[in-house]
Amino acid sequence: MITTVTEDEWGTGKDPSVKLSDETIRSYTKRKLPKKLAGSIVYRLTPEVMVERINERSDTSRSLLADDLKGYDPTLDASNVADAISGWMVEIVQESAGLVPQDALQKQRQQQLASDLKIRYGDYLLGETDGYCPFPGCGRQLTITNRGKAVHTYEVSLIDKQKPATPDNLMAMCPQCYATYLLDDSKKLSKELKEIKNILSTHKQSVHLLDDLPLERGIVGVIKKVKKLGEKELVGASLDPKEIKQKLSPTQDMALYIAVNGYVTTYYPRIKEIMMHQDKRREIDYDEIQDQIHAFIKD
Repeated sequence: MITTVTEDEWGTGKDPSVKLSDETIRSYTKRKLPKKLAGSIVYRLTPEVMVERINERSDTSRSLLADDLKGYDPTLDASNVADAISGWMVEIVQESAGLVPQDALQKQRQQQLASDLKIRYGDYLLGETDGYCPFPGCGRQLTITNRGKAVHTYEVSLIDKQKPATPDNLMAMCPQCYATYLLDDSKKLSKELKEIKNILSTHKQSVHLLDDLPLERGIVGVIKKVKKLGEKELVGASLDPKEIKQKLSPTQDMALYIAVNGYVTTYYPRIKEIMMHQDKRREIDYDEIQDQIHAFIKD
């Protein structure tokens, strides 16, 4: 309930509850969560799923659960016990992974900074991500529908925390990835996020350029040049259609996958529309081009 990572990816043993006695399982409560296991799941936590599953229980079950935990928080009851437990679980995993929690003053300063950055750069950074968390392995939607209204659910984070808060050093993330990365000083992860940021920035710049340039004239020019190519120039050209997932893995590089998928779904219908329009104006022969493409594929 707390992570999307499967047991095969944990890098540790299987769930002990499958074959061990109750007494042995109880002894696990006295042990700390292995750092290796915590590190493998800390960026793929799903506290919202845990909240949902606990709230599926009856009021009586949740009230009894709250009573058992009032020693930790006397305000617990059936209405808030799920949120409290999921929050504790996230903290346990984060601390076990070596991420040091912030004190109250640090949290207050960070919340103010995040609020200011969101006001100044939020819309730009949200558009840069195409509405999905670009953090490695995440991909959560940053805009959800709540009671018929679109609600933005994201935070703005520094990528390199030692550098100023400029647009090229900021990234929109889902609240879960943001809260975890806030505690993480990993140079390796910071470098990986910089690479993702470069991909997102390049994609946004490309879209901007395509919006400003005479797209129709450019496409027609390419089609006319292709039409003039001879057999020698076309030898070795691969025209086999492939799904995007056959070339890019969304689990390994979500940002790049989203960017390429966006290009295909956005520009393919537009290119087809332009070609048909030019055919009507007799600048190109749409049927002839289609026949050529079909012939190349068959050969």
